[in-house]
Amino acid sequence: MAIDILIMAAGASRRFGSCKLLADWHGAPLITYSLNTALNLLQKPELPIASVHIVAGAYHDPIRDYLQQQYPPTHNLINNPNWSLGLGHSIAYGVSQLPAENSVLIMLADQPLIAVEDIQRIIQLGVENPGKIICAEFEGTVGVPALFPAEFKKDLQQLKGDRGAKVILIEHESKLVKISLGEAGFDVDLQADLVSNLRR
Repeated sequence: MAIDILIMAAGASRRFGSCKLLADWHGAPLITYSLNTALNLLQKPELPIASVHIVAGAYHDPIRDYLQQQYPPTHNLINNPNWSLGLGHSIAYGVSQLPAENSVLIMLADQPLIAVEDIQRIIQLGVENPGKIICAEFEGTVGVPALFPAEFKKDLQQLKGDRGAKVILIEHESKLVKISLGEAGFDVDLQADLVSNLRR
């Protein structure tokens, strides 16, 4: 099994009012938390991580400029020119840019509480349960982070509008292995969320 990590960062942050992914979250731009988690895993030779990708869109240029200044070329930035069609379209576009034979682990760039250990547990469950989708369970529902075997990429590439990966999880409920992950219930949507004390 080889896994590509896909970090979703294409939205317009309308409720936030500006590029939330470059806003300060406890001392660093919000996007650095998910990216650092992914890159940390990429450096672990015992894990089957093949590559790390970020799907940007509305704020592609400022995100690109920041990442070029602060990070070595250890990741790939994908520009979705049609980001305004919604999260589902951005996921479909991002997945279409990845090797067909690899599994894909989808993360959101605005979930700063997700830790390296959380993603590592998801990956380990994926290795132990080939053919199953490994996903977060929180607040009575399921969602991302989620690891999809290659066979589910055709479903992901059919996503449209604002219907995200959760649609696929619900459709394939019998194929799920769920991991309790309360931290997945928190994402940054509003300016007020930046002062949240929720943190590991």
